[in-house]
Amino acid sequence: MRRMWVLAGFLALATVACSSGSSSSNDPNGTLPTASGPATTAAASQSAVTSKLGYVMPPFGKNVSVQMTSWIPGDAEQARAVTADKNYELAFLYAEYKGGQDQQWTRYATPVMQREIMSVLAGRDVTTESFTGTIRYFKMRVIPDPTVAGRLDVSSCFDNAKSSNTSLKTGAALPDTGNANQHYVRITDQLAKSATGEWQVAATLAPVYYPQAKECKQ
Repeated sequence: MRRMWVLAGFLALATVACSSGSSSSNDPNGTLPTASGPATTAAASQSAVTSKLGYVMPPFGKNVSVQMTSWIPGDAEQARAVTADKNYELAFLYAEYKGGQDQQWTRYATPVMQREIMSVLAGRDVTTESFTGTIRYFKMRVIPDPTVAGRLDVSSCFDNAKSSNTSLKTGAALPDTGNANQHYVRITDQLAKSATGEWQVAATLAPVYYPQAKECKQ
């Protein structure tokens, strides 16, 4: 599943941008749309998810449930950035699910970010693994980036405590040898506008884990 410790090195900015006290708004404790079931079922329902909620849910298999918050800010420009970030996060997660082989995430990332992510997805711990179980994105927030004018920081709580890494070849579950607190983390992407006016992920800020991100364990 997601390699936070690798992505953290892309941009060394102050973690205040993604700390629990830096939000302009929170998502409500409402419905978290889910992708689960066979890939064909998920693919068939993808257009409905896109039209209602703005983002594209990849066709994860029946052994995976991905819950993405439905929260969108009231500001139209921030809403576009949040939707772009949701698409990036889901597409990147799907690339990991497919052992680094899927490339849909590239449309949501800047050229510089693409090169960084490609190096991550080429790693052996990605190309030989997949995952099963439930992954949640919730308590999403957006603020102007405090260091780069014109950019936005979109953050969310990411919870993969109920998922497991698996062998891509055999499907067998792999042992979880990490710190249990690292299953609960606030992740933050910095988004910039492209030449065509589309929001794209330009960098990933340092993650904030539980218990510092205490709101992300619930």
